Amino acid sequence: MAEVSVPCGSCGKPIRGGDDFCEACGSKVDPSLKTALRDRLAASDADYAAHKKKMSSAQGTIGALAILFVIGGAVFYFITRGQVDDALQQLAGVGDAQPLNEAVGSATTVGELRSALQSQPYQVLGLNLFLAAVMAGLWVWSKRALLPAIITALGIYVAVQLASAMYDPKTLAQGMILKVIVIVALVKGVQSALAAQKVELAR
Repeated sequence: MAEVSVPCGSCGKPIRGGDDFCEACGSKVDPSLKTALRDRLAASDADYAAHKKKMSSAQGTIGALAILFVIGGAVFYFITRGQVDDALQQLAGVGDAQPLNEAVGSATTVGELRSALQSQPYQVLGLNLFLAAVMAGLWVWSKRALLPAIITALGIYVAVQLASAMYDPKTLAQGMILKVIVIVALVKGVQSALAAQKVELAR
């Protein structure tokens, strides 16, 4: 329940719900002030409950992101593994010492390229599991400090999507509906957390 107040008609000091007399000056509380208090209390509780519902949804979104990164990591691991196997198949029969016509990343020989390719699936999986752990940590943190946790989660998610699009522009359009849903949910969570803070300050 929110705690709200109205000013005393005699001294202007705050009168809270349940008070029959002003604690500051001792004046009897006018019945109309009690009605105003009840109305304010009902409105404050309704606003706070609405914000809390949206905040809970935002918390759930952070937790869902942790799960999505785990699932995404597993999916992309197998996709990358298949691509690497195809690439290694093309290099079959070529000696490790054979120099490349053009450097691929830091690899200048076939052997270095093989090693780089073989590590890619694990790098993809490791990155996604790391992001999942970060989101899980933010989900726990959101129970104590929702606003900074949601802002951090939103920033990380947007940064990951932008970095992925810069690396491979095709990924920008992949799962666009889900990405929009996640971003909208997090933005609404930030707005609700800010609004709830204002309600709490007025309690």
